[in-house]
Amino acid sequence: MKFFFVPLFAALLLPFVMGGCEKPAAQGPDPKVLSQVIEDNARAFNNKDVDGVMATIHPKMEHFADLKDFIAQTFKAVTLKVAVSDLKVVTSSPEEARVSFKQTTDKITDAGTVPLNVVEGVHTLRPDDGKWKIFGTVNTNVTRLDQKPGEGSENAAPAAAAAPAPAPAPETAPAPAPAPAPASATSPSSATPEAPKPASPVEKPAQ
Repeated sequence: MKFFFVPLFAALLLPFVMGGCEKPAAQGPDPKVLSQVIEDNARAFNNKDVDGVMATIHPKMEHFADLKDFIAQTFKAVTLKVAVSDLKVVTSSPEEARVSFKQTTDKITDAGTVPLNVVEGVHTLRPDDGKWKIFGTVNTNVTRLDQKPGEGSENAAPAAAAAPAPAPAPETAPAPAPAPAPASATSPSSATPEAPKPASPVEKPAQ
Protein backbone atom coordinates (compact mmCIF):
# COMPACT_ATOMS: atom_id res chain seq x y z
CA MET A 1 0.00 0.00 0.00
CA LYS A 2 2.82 2.38 0.86
CA PHE A 3 4.47 1.70 -2.49
CA PHE A 4 1.41 2.98 -4.35
CA PHE A 5 0.49 5.73 -1.90
CA VAL A 6 3.76 7.66 -2.11
CA PRO A 7 3.82 8.09 -5.92
CA LEU A 8 0.12 8.97 -5.89
CA PHE A 9 0.64 11.59 -3.21
CA ALA A 10 3.60 13.00 -5.14
CA ALA A 11 1.51 13.19 -8.31
CA LEU A 12 -1.23 15.08 -6.50
CA LEU A 13 1.27 17.48 -4.97
CA LEU A 14 3.16 18.17 -8.22
CA PRO A 15 0.68 20.69 -9.71
CA PHE A 16 0.81 22.78 -6.55
CA VAL A 17 4.60 22.73 -6.48
CA MET A 18 4.90 23.59 -10.17
CA GLY A 19 2.26 26.28 -9.85
CA GLY A 20 4.18 27.88 -7.03
CA CYS A 21 7.30 28.04 -9.22
CA GLU A 22 5.58 29.93 -12.03
CA LYS A 23 6.11 33.69 -12.11
CA PRO A 24 2.92 35.75 -11.98
CA ALA A 25 2.00 37.54 -15.19
CA ALA A 26 3.22 41.13 -15.35
CA GLN A 27 0.46 43.57 -14.55
CA GLY A 28 -0.49 46.46 -16.78
CA PRO A 29 -1.14 49.99 -15.54
CA ASP A 30 -4.04 50.94 -13.27
CA PRO A 31 -7.12 51.56 -15.47
CA LYS A 32 -7.63 54.84 -13.60
CA VAL A 33 -4.23 56.01 -14.81
CA LEU A 34 -5.14 55.32 -18.44
CA SER A 35 -8.52 57.03 -18.10
CA GLN A 36 -6.88 60.06 -16.52
CA VAL A 37 -4.54 60.51 -19.48
CA ILE A 38 -7.44 60.51 -21.93
CA GLU A 39 -9.49 62.87 -19.77
CA ASP A 40 -6.51 65.21 -19.37
CA ASN A 41 -6.10 65.24 -23.15
CA ALA A 42 -9.73 66.28 -23.65
CA ARG A 43 -9.59 68.87 -20.86
CA ALA A 44 -6.48 70.50 -22.30
CA PHE A 45 -8.07 70.53 -25.74
CA ASN A 46 -11.22 72.21 -24.43
CA ASN A 47 -9.06 74.84 -22.70
CA LYS A 48 -7.03 75.42 -25.88
CA ASP A 49 -3.93 74.47 -23.91
CA VAL A 50 -1.43 73.41 -26.57
CA ASP A 51 1.28 72.38 -24.12
CA GLY A 52 -1.27 70.49 -22.04
CA VAL A 53 -2.40 68.51 -25.07
CA MET A 54 1.17 67.71 -26.09
CA ALA A 55 1.94 66.52 -22.56
CA THR A 56 -0.51 63.64 -23.09
CA ILE A 57 0.99 62.56 -26.43
CA HIS A 58 3.82 60.02 -26.76
CA PRO A 59 6.89 61.66 -28.34
CA LYS A 60 7.46 58.66 -30.61
CA MET A 61 4.06 58.99 -32.23
CA GLU A 62 4.17 59.64 -35.97
CA HIS A 63 3.95 63.36 -36.92
CA PHE A 64 4.70 64.35 -33.33
CA ALA A 65 7.04 67.15 -34.44
CA ASP A 66 4.29 68.76 -36.54
CA LEU A 67 1.45 68.41 -34.06
CA LYS A 68 2.13 71.42 -31.86
CA ASP A 69 1.90 73.97 -34.68
CA PHE A 70 -1.11 72.23 -36.18
CA ILE A 71 -2.97 72.23 -32.87
CA ALA A 72 -2.15 75.89 -32.27
CA GLN A 73 -3.48 76.82 -35.72
CA THR A 74 -6.63 74.81 -35.07
CA PHE A 75 -7.27 76.57 -31.76
CA LYS A 76 -6.98 79.96 -33.49
CA ALA A 77 -9.38 78.99 -36.26
CA VAL A 78 -12.21 77.26 -34.40
CA THR A 79 -13.53 76.48 -30.92
CA LEU A 80 -14.49 72.87 -30.31
CA LYS A 81 -15.62 71.12 -27.15
CA VAL A 82 -15.17 67.39 -26.64
CA ALA A 83 -16.57 65.03 -24.03
CA VAL A 84 -15.24 61.50 -23.55
CA SER A 85 -17.18 58.63 -22.00
CA ASP A 86 -17.45 54.83 -21.91
CA LEU A 87 -13.72 54.36 -21.31
CA LYS A 88 -12.92 50.64 -21.12
CA VAL A 89 -9.54 48.90 -21.04
CA VAL A 90 -9.41 46.42 -23.94
CA THR A 91 -5.87 45.10 -23.48
CA SER A 92 -3.20 45.96 -20.94
CA SER A 93 0.46 45.08 -20.38
CA PRO A 94 3.51 46.87 -18.98
CA GLU A 95 4.45 47.93 -22.53
CA GLU A 96 1.11 48.90 -24.07
CA ALA A 97 -2.57 49.36 -23.29
CA ARG A 98 -5.64 49.90 -25.45
CA VAL A 99 -8.69 51.77 -24.24
CA SER A 100 -11.99 51.98 -26.11
CA PHE A 101 -13.91 55.24 -25.89
CA LYS A 102 -16.89 57.25 -27.02
CA GLN A 103 -16.41 60.92 -27.76
CA THR A 104 -18.83 63.72 -28.61
CA THR A 105 -17.64 66.87 -30.35
CA ASP A 106 -19.45 70.21 -30.57
CA LYS A 107 -18.50 73.39 -32.39
CA ILE A 108 -18.92 76.62 -30.43
CA THR A 109 -20.04 79.61 -32.52
CA ASP A 110 -21.46 83.08 -31.83
CA ALA A 111 -24.86 81.67 -32.69
CA GLY A 112 -24.56 78.82 -30.21
CA THR A 113 -23.38 75.24 -29.97
CA VAL A 114 -23.42 73.06 -33.09
CA PRO A 115 -23.15 69.27 -32.59
CA LEU A 116 -20.61 67.81 -35.01
CA ASN A 117 -20.28 64.08 -34.39
CA VAL A 118 -19.97 61.13 -32.06
CA VAL A 119 -16.80 59.07 -32.45
CA GLU A 120 -16.16 55.56 -31.17
CA GLY A 121 -12.67 54.14 -31.28
CA VAL A 122 -9.63 52.76 -29.47
CA HIS A 123 -6.71 54.71 -28.02
CA THR A 124 -3.30 53.03 -27.83
CA LEU A 125 -1.19 54.19 -24.88
CA ARG A 126 2.46 53.48 -24.13
CA PRO A 127 4.72 54.55 -21.27
CA ASP A 128 7.20 57.39 -21.72
CA ASP A 129 9.69 57.87 -18.90
CA GLY A 130 7.26 56.34 -16.45
CA LYS A 131 4.20 58.24 -17.67
CA TRP A 132 1.51 56.74 -19.88
CA LYS A 133 0.72 58.74 -23.01
CA ILE A 134 -1.44 58.42 -26.12
CA PHE A 135 0.57 56.74 -28.89
CA GLY A 136 -2.17 56.42 -31.50
CA THR A 137 -5.91 56.27 -32.12
CA VAL A 138 -8.16 54.29 -34.44
CA ASN A 139 -11.72 55.45 -35.04
CA THR A 140 -14.05 52.47 -35.39
CA ASN A 141 -17.23 54.45 -36.04
CA VAL A 142 -18.12 58.08 -36.71
CA THR A 143 -21.72 59.31 -36.55
CA ARG A 144 -22.21 62.72 -38.14
CA LEU A 145 -24.56 65.12 -36.37
CA ASP A 146 -24.19 68.17 -38.62
CA GLN A 147 -26.09 67.00 -41.71
CA LYS A 148 -28.90 69.06 -43.16
CA PRO A 149 -32.40 67.57 -43.47
CA GLY A 150 -32.46 64.92 -46.17
CA GLU A 151 -28.86 63.86 -45.61
CA GLY A 152 -29.68 61.21 -43.02
CA SER A 153 -28.43 58.39 -45.21
CA GLU A 154 -24.88 59.67 -44.70
CA ASN A 155 -25.28 60.36 -41.00
CA ALA A 156 -23.50 57.21 -39.83
CA ALA A 157 -20.17 56.89 -41.58
CA PRO A 158 -17.46 54.36 -40.72
CA ALA A 159 -14.09 55.62 -39.64
CA ALA A 160 -11.04 55.32 -41.87
CA ALA A 161 -9.88 52.18 -40.05
CA ALA A 162 -12.38 49.41 -39.47
CA ALA A 163 -10.50 47.95 -36.51
CA PRO A 164 -7.39 48.61 -34.43
CA ALA A 165 -4.17 46.95 -35.53
CA PRO A 166 -2.96 44.03 -33.40
CA ALA A 167 -0.68 44.99 -30.54
CA PRO A 168 2.05 46.01 -30.35
CA ALA A 169 2.21 47.31 -33.93
CA PRO A 170 1.20 51.00 -34.12
CA GLU A 171 -1.50 52.18 -36.50
CA THR A 172 -0.46 53.20 -39.99
CA ALA A 173 -1.09 56.88 -39.31
CA PRO A 174 -1.74 57.16 -35.58
CA ALA A 175 -3.63 60.18 -34.31
CA PRO A 176 -3.67 61.15 -30.68
CA ALA A 177 -7.42 61.37 -30.61
CA PRO A 178 -10.37 60.77 -32.94
CA ALA A 179 -10.77 63.51 -35.50
CA PRO A 180 -14.22 64.87 -36.31
CA ALA A 181 -14.69 66.34 -39.77
CA PRO A 182 -15.47 70.06 -40.08
CA ALA A 183 -19.10 71.03 -40.47
CA SER A 184 -18.67 71.84 -44.16
CA ALA A 185 -17.44 68.36 -45.04
CA THR A 186 -19.79 65.77 -46.46
CA SER A 187 -18.08 62.76 -44.92
CA PRO A 188 -15.41 62.02 -42.28
CA SER A 189 -12.93 61.05 -44.97
CA SER A 190 -13.17 64.41 -46.75
CA ALA A 191 -10.60 66.03 -44.47
CA THR A 192 -7.19 66.81 -45.93
CA PRO A 193 -5.23 63.55 -45.56
CA GLU A 194 -1.76 65.02 -45.48
CA ALA A 195 -2.29 67.11 -42.38
CA PRO A 196 -1.27 65.41 -39.11
CA LYS A 197 -4.15 64.92 -36.72
CA PRO A 198 -4.09 66.86 -33.44
CA ALA A 199 -4.05 65.32 -29.99
CA SER A 200 -7.75 65.97 -29.57
CA PRO A 201 -10.44 65.14 -32.08
CA VAL A 202 -10.39 67.70 -34.87
CA GLU A 203 -9.61 67.82 -38.52
CA LYS A 204 -8.16 70.99 -39.93
CA PRO A 205 -11.19 73.35 -40.19
CA ALA A 206 -12.39 74.46 -43.59
CA GLN A 207 -11.23 77.91 -44.68
